[in-house]
Amino acid sequence: MKAALAEFARRGFESTSTRDIADSAGVPHSLVIYHFGDKDDLWYATVREAVGVYTRHSFGAAKPVGEEDPAIHLKRIFARYIRFSAEFPDFFRMMTHENLVGSKRLSWLVKNHVAPTTRQMTELIRRAQKQGSFVGGDPVRLLYLFLGAATSPYRSARELKLLTGKAQDAPAAINSHIALCESLFFLTARG
Repeated sequence: MKAALAEFARRGFESTSTRDIADSAGVPHSLVIYHFGDKDDLWYATVREAVGVYTRHSFGAAKPVGEEDPAIHLKRIFARYIRFSAEFPDFFRMMTHENLVGSKRLSWLVKNHVAPTTRQMTELIRRAQKQGSFVGGDPVRLLYLFLGAATSPYRSARELKLLTGKAQDAPAAINSHIALCESLFFLTARG
């Protein structure tokens, strides 16, 4: 699965073969075909695994929006998302490829995973805006601005390391990035 994620991230779905993935994983090609069938099935299994890792680590907004302070809830979710982004940058690189081609795979991902989470997140953003603790604007656009800001240092980690001389996935760098993102989106953080 890690090899599939890395290859889909590097080459995109269309330019990746199950043989490339098998070679990258150091396993016989026949084993990949036996366990996953074809490239489509392997892609879906790879996404399910990545989403499962996200969910198992409580990174997502899996629980319903309750009475908890929305800004505190959002900060916790955003911090977890940034940590996930630092650990699994290939997931976001793979999604960038899917966005370029507008595939049925992307439609499936949006319907089954992105849309439900987006509904919860935008509700939290609306509530935080109403209490005056989150920047104003369209909640969906603000969510996507956050997603871009959250993942950017990890999607471009090599470039940033060349520019700064620092690894972007070091704990101190991740904590610094969380604080920076909070200062951009939460009005209470500007205080």
